[in-house]
Amino acid sequence: MSWDVEILCEEPDVLTVCKPASVPVHPCGQYRKNTVVGILQAEYGLAPLFPVHRLDRLVSGLLILARSASRADLFRQQIESGAVQKRYIARVIGVFPDKQQVVNANVNYNAREGRSTVEVGDNQGNSTASLKGKAACTKFTRISTNGKQSIVLCEPVTGRTHQIRVHLQYTGHPIANDMLYLSESVSSRAAEGLSADRAAAKSCSPPDPISRTSDMANDSNEDFSIDPMCTNCPNLAPKGYDGNEEGLWLHCVKYSGPDWIYECPHPDWASLS
Repeated sequence: MSWDVEILCEEPDVLTVCKPASVPVHPCGQYRKNTVVGILQAEYGLAPLFPVHRLDRLVSGLLILARSASRADLFRQQIESGAVQKRYIARVIGVFPDKQQVVNANVNYNAREGRSTVEVGDNQGNSTASLKGKAACTKFTRISTNGKQSIVLCEPVTGRTHQIRVHLQYTGHPIANDMLYLSESVSSRAAEGLSADRAAAKSCSPPDPISRTSDMANDSNEDFSIDPMCTNCPNLAPKGYDGNEEGLWLHCVKYSGPDWIYECPHPDWASLS
């Protein structure tokens, strides 16, 4: 999605931006130039930049970038010591409980499947030492609800891959457009494949050589103009995005430390009507 990277605060040693969904923070996978760091360098001449924390490609919101390695290291030390508070908002399925929910459940990320699962001890109170996942804790507080969906404040105490997303699934209230952690029976929109994760999964899956040849033959009848500036363009089939791409309903709104606070405006979807 061609959303701008909005600069929120520019200081001598820190830059904060509102990261749009669908754009990765730094080069990874099939993304080299179209990243937050790459766009800031190309369009604003801002370099070098050191991302202080990580936001998944599909997640939007506040992104803090240090403008020197020493400042980035200071942020890192504060985060690792637990001196930084993080706040996100999510739009979830159902009426989220009125009282604060605290999820203490290990998160185990499967790199091959590209998703995390929750691991908890058994009902006998046995030790969780045998669990493979990493310890994780997230606090959830309902902000509002319309009876069908809820806006929830998410405060991750730890920082595991997909932690907020999988912990919300664990509570029975997954993010309303999160195909990776949303039951197919919950949302008709999900079944139609209109979420960002469905499109991402399609685009990231390696094509079968035989079907690839067939697809290329079929594509010859489609109106697809090759970009002369991209040396890889002839080798990339424009598959996986059908024009209905949307950002995940998970947005970083605030990071605060011992003597600093950075915030980001709420997205439009955070207002239930």
